[in-house]
Amino acid sequence: MKQYIEQVNRLTNQYNDAIQALEDEYALRRSQSVGWNFLSSGLKQQYSNKYETLQNEYNQKRQELFTAYQNGHPEWAKRRKLWGRAFIIGIILMMVSCIGVMPAEEDETTDATVSQAVNEATDIRYWSAADIPIPFLKDSTQYVSNPDGVLSQNTVDNMNVTLKLLDNKLNIQSVVVVVNHIKDDDPFRMAQDLGNKYGVGRDNRGLVIVVGYQDHSINISPGRALEGDLTDLECNQLEQQYVVPAMRAEMPDSAMLYLTEGLYALMAQKKMPQMLLYDNNEDDEELGILGFFFLLFIAWCVFYLHLNRKYHWIGLLGTVALLPNPFFIASTSGSGFGGGGFGGGHGSGGGFSGGSFGGGSFGGGGATSRW
Repeated sequence: MKQYIEQVNRLTNQYNDAIQALEDEYALRRSQSVGWNFLSSGLKQQYSNKYETLQNEYNQKRQELFTAYQNGHPEWAKRRKLWGRAFIIGIILMMVSCIGVMPAEEDETTDATVSQAVNEATDIRYWSAADIPIPFLKDSTQYVSNPDGVLSQNTVDNMNVTLKLLDNKLNIQSVVVVVNHIKDDDPFRMAQDLGNKYGVGRDNRGLVIVVGYQDHSINISPGRALEGDLTDLECNQLEQQYVVPAMRAEMPDSAMLYLTEGLYALMAQKKMPQMLLYDNNEDDEELGILGFFFLLFIAWCVFYLHLNRKYHWIGLLGTVALLPNPFFIASTSGSGFGGGGFGGGHGSGGGFSGGSFGGGSFGGGGATSRW
């Protein structure tokens, strides 16, 4: 094996020297064509093609070296193939086992169809950003919209106190919407539309939370400038820690009170509140089984890496790497934010103590969870 590695290194160094010579030649030709910018792209592409030709030659010769080594060491090649297959089979078995112990997810498509049928037969209201009432526009101390009465008035009052602190002390202007049903069962779309329609948040530090209680969904969407302080992962953790357990226990007041307190504690860098609602032995058992498979997966990977030192499935230790393409031309196609856009701030609506939003915008950050 040592002799084989030395052969690979000599081959690689030979082609790296050829790539370096290409770079020098390209730099010389580039300097001679100063002022002819329209030729630069074509010249770079020409040399990129030359690099790819060298790369293909290198890969072919390296494969020939490897094939010769395999032919000279048939027992090594046989064991390498067997252990490689064993590793793949082990990974597949662990994945199948994990899927088997995970709880089955509800069919959201079926739920949405049934929900739509119920809506057609009754007077159930499906809310959207276009028709949801915003109490803040009439009273700057009211951050919570609760038109379906999902939450008690005492819960709404306590949430408003905490959200007022979030606004005054941390400059995070918020809107929290709690309804039974959301149009198209899409809390993310509603949160983004609300944030952009009303321009929630000064200096783009707005926050919109939308809950569909009977849809079993929640979305937390921070404004563009707030996304760095309130990450997608943190939004998901807040939902999973406070909202999902309480909603599963049919305790929406506890869910939203703890979420509001946890959000303020997180942003103010204070101790997070602890919530104990019910015995979760079944979930603990599932987590324990998943944890076992995770540890087994880690151990299997460590064993694989140990064997890789002998059989080299993912590369040779101590070998020189081929230089990357120095003439690579990056794509210039643009990319945009998902669903975002700028929305102008709307002034207060008709009350003397009404509030006004700060002209913030939302670009697709945050997280959505279901229970």
